[in-house]
Amino acid sequence: MADKVKKFDSEYLKEKRERRRKQQKQIQYVIFGILLFIIIIILLYMFTPLSKINNVKVVGNDNVSKSKIDKMVNVTSKSRMYTFSTKDAENKLKQHKLIKDAKVTKHFPNSMTIKVTEYQVVGLVKKKDKYVPILEDGKELKNYSGTSTDDGPILEGFEKDKKEKIIKALAEMPSKVRAMISEIKYDPKSNLKNQIKLFTTDDIQIIGNINTIDNKMKYYPQMSQSLERDDSGNLKKSGYIDLSVGASFIPYSQSDDSESESDKDLEEGTAKEDKAKDELQSALNDINKNSD
Repeated sequence: MADKVKKFDSEYLKEKRERRRKQQKQIQYVIFGILLFIIIIILLYMFTPLSKINNVKVVGNDNVSKSKIDKMVNVTSKSRMYTFSTKDAENKLKQHKLIKDAKVTKHFPNSMTIKVTEYQVVGLVKKKDKYVPILEDGKELKNYSGTSTDDGPILEGFEKDKKEKIIKALAEMPSKVRAMISEIKYDPKSNLKNQIKLFTTDDIQIIGNINTIDNKMKYYPQMSQSLERDDSGNLKKSGYIDLSVGASFIPYSQSDDSESESDKDLEEGTAKEDKAKDELQSALNDINKNSD
């Protein structure tokens, strides 16, 4: 009886080991099949048109054309996803004088996104018979032949450190505010070496200080909307905005009304202050509160 039990146990263990070997072989076959399938897919992807880059999306470009960017990164009909260097493409883009930063990202199976951050064009200076764009870093694009979507105001009379300060101030302004300024003149007085004069696209003149103008001008859209105008869009009360110390609206004197808008003298002796209770007061209060 004991012999029969031993024989039964031996046969059972043998069958169990055999089943285990078969299961292991099946698992090995499945793994081998999966690996073979993956290898075939990779080979098909690598050596068929599926891996060729056929869609390049460019975002963030306003002043550098997509065709120019495409030419710089040099994606051709032979460019493949697995051999194209995004790092090299980014370095090439950063060499352009209008591009501050660039990020190139691949998207499986065959597309790519190029995101560029451009230097802002913050102003224009006249050089001989043409206006030259100035970037936020102070560079002048003397040989620039393209078109800029944000030229910024014309700068007049600024030299050296004063020029650096106004460029920095313009770069700090929101683009929508900067777009509302048509011209800025350096207009120093004997006791006001940092005074500047601004002319806006909606025909308002502003006196300011070059050191504080960036902070105060961010409220200009509200200030402009607060001014009372007639049906033609002209100011009902003719005057200018003084942002040099605090903020106030100063009407022109009667003697100034006969002068043209562009020639009106903004000196204190030709105007009288009309601070509190003016139609601008609510907006000007915000400036005083936030510029302290």
